[in-house]
Amino acid sequence: MIKLIKRLLLFGALFVEFIIAFGVFYISLATLLAVIPVSGSEANNDIKIFIKSNGVHTDICVPVNTIHTNWQEFIPVEDFPNVQKHEYISFGWGDKGFFLDTPTWDDLTFTTFFNAAFLPSETAMHVQYLENQPVLTPHCKQKFISSENYKSLIDYIKTSFRVNSENHVDLIPERGYWSNDNFYEANGSYHLFNTCNAWTNGALKVAGVRTAVLALFEDGVMRHL
Repeated sequence: MIKLIKRLLLFGALFVEFIIAFGVFYISLATLLAVIPVSGSEANNDIKIFIKSNGVHTDICVPVNTIHTNWQEFIPVEDFPNVQKHEYISFGWGDKGFFLDTPTWDDLTFTTFFNAAFLPSETAMHVQYLENQPVLTPHCKQKFISSENYKSLIDYIKTSFRVNSENHVDLIPERGYWSNDNFYEANGSYHLFNTCNAWTNGALKVAGVRTAVLALFEDGVMRHL
């Protein structure tokens, strides 16, 4: 019995050491890759996009209607009955459980955190229709991108959505936070090395915007803007 207890204590100590070592490795890797930039070239007065942050999560905002696409044909405005004007549209990808079960930080549970961080999990797209152009703040930056790069960004965003047999996006009904947003089913799995900010970072890469090699946290996205 004593030997069993000693083995359990040894296993517990090794497990704690592993968790600490992995945490140090993860934070160190994320910090290093976040400060190494991938070069980009800003266009002159072509397509204006915005990158928004709430301090943890980042979103991409693009104009609703351009010669390249009309987002109202892809994301039905009927899903947003309280929005009267559609100037910009905001997209954010992330863990489905975290999105739907954590409208505020007070709602965060250990199970939700553990599943999002350590288990490949289902994802969702958070979409907002904005009646006006976003206002520039320390948490909202603007960039101009070329038409060609915007076409690539459009493809990147659209392929992140899961579409049904009729080639329509799959709305997750009645799960928005506010009066101008909704959630839709998404493609891909969320995990520690594929976070919501990594998705935004990938969007900026295809858009030709200077960003990090890999941004797992919000700072890795915003610091290069």
